Amino acid sequence: MKVLANRKFIIGIMTAIVFAILVMLYFLFLSNSNSQMNKSISMSAFKVEEKHDYTKPGEYTEMWVIGYNAAEKEGNRNPYKIFIEDAMVYNLIKEDEEYLVSATSFRKDEDYDHAYELEQISNQEEYQITGKGRIQ
Repeated sequence: MKVLANRKFIIGIMTAIVFAILVMLYFLFLSNSNSQMNKSISMSAFKVEEKHDYTKPGEYTEMWVIGYNAAEKEGNRNPYKIFIEDAMVYNLIKEDEEYLVSATSFRKDEDYDHAYELEQISNQEEYQITGKGRIQ
């Protein structure tokens, strides 16, 4: 009877260990597959080469810029495609200007490796006002 109880206990422990390993492998695989898809970029000298927009009337508008990291050597520069959600932000961006940019990828893109969504943009050349404005 004691041998049977020990055998059940050992089988129970081994089953729990195998289950824990399988759960850990599942989450490890899941996090690796997502990390390849979600890339983040930050550049202090993102040079905007082109601005593009597309509107499907009554449905949606897509706005994006194509640019590169101007701080890199010319032979190492990769183009980036960054989508912009807010039309006011898009309208303030100028071609051939440099910006501080941070963006996160949201899908693969066949021409630019990844398509990015703009998180933050700032023109470092011009005077920047900070703080909260008062409205009376």
